[in-house]
Amino acid sequence: MKEIEVFVQAAKEAALIGGIVLKENFRKVKNESIEEKAEKDFVSYVDKTSEERIRDYLSRRFTEHRIVGEEEGGDEEGEFVWYIDPLDGTKNYIAGFPIFGVSVGLTYRKEPIAGAVYLPAFNSMYWAGKDMGAFKDGKTIRVSNTSDVKFSVVAYGFPSRAKRELDTYWLIFKEVFDKVAAMRRPGAAAVDLCFVAEGIFEGLIEFELHPWDITAGIVILKEAGGNYKMLEKGLKRDIIASNGKIQNFLEGIVSKHIKEA
Repeated sequence: MKEIEVFVQAAKEAALIGGIVLKENFRKVKNESIEEKAEKDFVSYVDKTSEERIRDYLSRRFTEHRIVGEEEGGDEEGEFVWYIDPLDGTKNYIAGFPIFGVSVGLTYRKEPIAGAVYLPAFNSMYWAGKDMGAFKDGKTIRVSNTSDVKFSVVAYGFPSRAKRELDTYWLIFKEVFDKVAAMRRPGAAAVDLCFVAEGIFEGLIEFELHPWDITAGIVILKEAGGNYKMLEKGLKRDIIASNGKIQNFLEGIVSKHIKEA
């Protein structure tokens, strides 16, 4: 598809537009300006402003495309659909923890084909397009070559409001933790996927996600040579991702405990 480069550039520009909002307000959000959308699910004027500006930019550039965002939702029925997470890692952001980002991804007939994830606190941009490769700040990135589980670092995540299978999540964590070098919980799925793509982590297991959390990250991971499996349960997605070399190990543990549950 010839337009891929155009879409990737638009994703980068859109992520940067949202990221400017996040940069300007980092460590300035007051508790009284934070809303609770659901139990332990927070949103602030920063999330909303970031999404509004990204939507405005994309809707002017691609009038026929659909746009779906975390805060305002949207229509997913269309050939081209943009998925926006205007602030991935809201709790991190509110706390002043610098692991957060803006994720902008595009699907064509449900397939992720272009995406960008911007980390404002580090001024780092990850991006990729189908068959174009994956990049960070202009340099090609690739997944880790580590194949030995005992030397692998795995990111793990589930929402703090999780009620569906909390005991199951702990059992999975325990078994993976027992066999790998280390586990980390940065708290931002889009960022975690980029860290796997870059070779920082060998694997990732995260539960109860939405398309805006992972669309851009999936493109970046795949183009960096990684692999993933998606488990869909209603509107939520569980994702198991890796450098490809420890994928079977991670899938085996998740599958065993999910079935037992």
